[in-house]
Amino acid sequence: MSVRWFEWSEDTLLVARDERRPVLLFLNSSWSRYGAMLEATTLADAAVATAVGTAAGSERVVCVRADVESQPELAARYGQGGFPSLVLIGTDGETLSGGTFLEPARLVALIDHAVRRCSEAGFDDPPPAAPPVQCGDLDDELLPTLEQALLSHFDPRHGGFGGGQKFPHAEALDFAILRLSEAALDPDGERRAAGDRRPRLREVVETTLDHMLAGELHDRVGGGFFRYCARSDWTRPNTEKRLETNADLLRNAIEAGQVLGREDYLAVGESVVALLERDLRDPEVGLFHASLAPDDEYYALDAAGRAERPAPVPDGRFLADANARAISALLKAGAVLRRPDVTALALSTTRTLLDRLWRPGRGMRHSYGETGSQGSGLLRDQVETARALQHVLQYTDDRRYGPALEDLLERIASDHVTSAGEFANVDRVRSGKLPRRRDHAILESAAAAEVLLRGSMLTGRTIFAELARRALELHAGDYRRYGYSMAAYGRAVELLLHPPLHLIVVGDGSATGTAELFEAASTTYLPSRVVQRLDPDTDGDVLARLGLPRAGPPTVFVFLARDGAAAHTDPATLGPVLAAANARRLRC
Repeated sequence: MSVRWFEWSEDTLLVARDERRPVLLFLNSSWSRYGAMLEATTLADAAVATAVGTAAGSERVVCVRADVESQPELAARYGQGGFPSLVLIGTDGETLSGGTFLEPARLVALIDHAVRRCSEAGFDDPPPAAPPVQCGDLDDELLPTLEQALLSHFDPRHGGFGGGQKFPHAEALDFAILRLSEAALDPDGERRAAGDRRPRLREVVETTLDHMLAGELHDRVGGGFFRYCARSDWTRPNTEKRLETNADLLRNAIEAGQVLGREDYLAVGESVVALLERDLRDPEVGLFHASLAPDDEYYALDAAGRAERPAPVPDGRFLADANARAISALLKAGAVLRRPDVTALALSTTRTLLDRLWRPGRGMRHSYGETGSQGSGLLRDQVETARALQHVLQYTDDRRYGPALEDLLERIASDHVTSAGEFANVDRVRSGKLPRRRDHAILESAAAAEVLLRGSMLTGRTIFAELARRALELHAGDYRRYGYSMAAYGRAVELLLHPPLHLIVVGDGSATGTAELFEAASTTYLPSRVVQRLDPDTDGDVLARLGLPRAGPPTVFVFLARDGAAAHTDPATLGPVLAAANARRLRC
């Protein structure tokens, strides 16, 4: 007799608590071949059914299954380092034990132990009070500390980070590209202080990308990247192609191509764009599927062999956060590759994403599928969509999305802030519980802080910046324990300590000179900037508040923190001006 599964709900833990039963949580992905193997072996074993109580008709365990893509908050809270994961959860909601691929005898032993623990648990004692949160100081020592953690875990032989399984770690690459680009943009001051840092960072970026591209993570026939590789030399890939993975590596390839002058990286970016449009986009829905099914035999074939077989099918799930990340990457690619069709694709996806999943005043839902929109209250959906809308304004000046951006910034600032000042999902904000995974809590807060810092510059609302600072300060004392995985936290802190350049293009949107200046401001590579256009006819009040003139030729004003730089009218010479301004920004 097989295990009887229930779907996850917030009432699950309450039922288990009342009945003093543990929860056996099965976290899986719909395309995971190992998940299917686990179901066919361990979870179908008679000894497991007996331990659960199914065979006797009196279940000792509440068995729950959940999809990690549809419910990423559970994956973050209970994941065991990979998927599928099997987790035993106690009556207080805490993890008792678990693993990724457990043999029947091991799972039976863990179930028996969890049953004993829960049957002996008492509920008379009140839960312990949350310890007071201590804020730390943020300073420039944080960035070299994270950089050193990244360098110390770098694999100089094969690229990437750590040993064993190799994941792309796009955020760590992004941080390395950021720090490398800053050294390149400030050759006098920054390179002297950095010593041999710049060559080592270049090695991190190039060695990692080169080995990814030459190895089996990269599909050289069909384009794009697989999820991860089982071996440290980028071989034995898990052949699922995820939207989020490809969107993030598209951004890495484009930015590394810009910074290092590598045309081959830009060409890889072109191939990823083609994959997204050809294989992952659903033309009827107007969004990108979350993933393509793994198929080891298909991906081992050459182009001719693949033409004779059915291609792996998309999963039919459309996730807000993954689509938003794809929008941001496509906007970057469209600008750098001079592909207006790619920019148009990004804008079309943006319109559809908001139409299907945005609810004004209530934020973004998580997914769209055959049953309509599902799930809400996830911080990552609000943050990634707000980030994508900021990129829409930066790369296209399409102001139709301004109201949606302001609404999402307001939702993050009002609905997703805990009493301590962290950013979190709505359910955790309401429950007042501490996060179960501190590393995830840091990264969630960092992502929200980065979006709010940029939002503060665009809207002039200082409360956004104040909330961001508070959240980042909360983790100033404990980010070190997680090493290079805190790269996104470092990027947010850098943005706080050294506010990005604020480029304001003043001019009639229909004028050729205005368009040329806006394009130059948007496409010139800078590791950090906010680009905005103001029209003298419609934005006169904003121009007056900033002390900028309404009359005159199209002009770009470069603001460094609260200080305005000289005005510039020639798009051809704007690049060096911005590089010099960015060097001053880093020394402030």
